[in-house]
Amino acid sequence: MRRLALVAATRWMIVPALAGISLAPERAFGAEAAKADFSYREQPKEGKSCSNCRLFSLSESGKGLCAIVDGEISASEWCMAFSARK
Repeated sequence: MRRLALVAATRWMIVPALAGISLAPERAFGAEAAKADFSYREQPKEGKSCSNCRLFSLSESGKGLCAIVDGEISASEWCMAFSARK
């Protein structure tokens, strides 16, 4: 009897977890985040800017891109995801 109760309780815990995973927003699965999510600002902070960040790159058209922040990025801007190039 205890074993059946344990199996039933486990099922009731797993079902909501699986439902939560399947209903999670797409962003949670690796899509880029909005600038506001990372306190993006249009000027450098304490000498740190996107041009010095390892997440920043230039596209073939010359536009600045970030690996985690969505949209066009300027080399002279900054966000809290800043990670210095080595």
